[in-house]
Amino acid sequence: MRVIKVLFLLAFFFVCMLFFVQNTAILETPLLLKLGAFGYQVQTPGVPFYVVLLLSFVAGGLFCTLYFLAEKVRLAAGMRSLQNKVNALEKQMAQQKKSTVATPPSYVAAAPTVSPAAAMAEPAKKAEA
Repeated sequence: MRVIKVLFLLAFFFVCMLFFVQNTAILETPLLLKLGAFGYQVQTPGVPFYVVLLLSFVAGGLFCTLYFLAEKVRLAAGMRSLQNKVNALEKQMAQQKKSTVATPPSYVAAAPTVSPAAAMAEPAKKAEA
């Protein structure tokens, strides 16, 4: 996957260089940016178009990097929280497993033990009464 990514970036860089070399006359024309709001007028000095294009590309890359960095931090925090829950539940399950193995079930201890002879004598006692 890394090889494909590097090849894609290399091809993209090559196409960008071709674009700049073949369009130098157009890209070197000065660009004046104006902003007028609420009676204020702001104008940039003449900047070549390729500078604006490159700065826009770099700014877009920086904004994407910052966004994905913040997203990665948020996802890592969520994953850490879920891992802590899993660890706590595993510890609780291990404790329950130890407690069920150490003590026999309560229904076995509470069951009365009756010998077969006593079981036969009991209906005879009920018949006499």
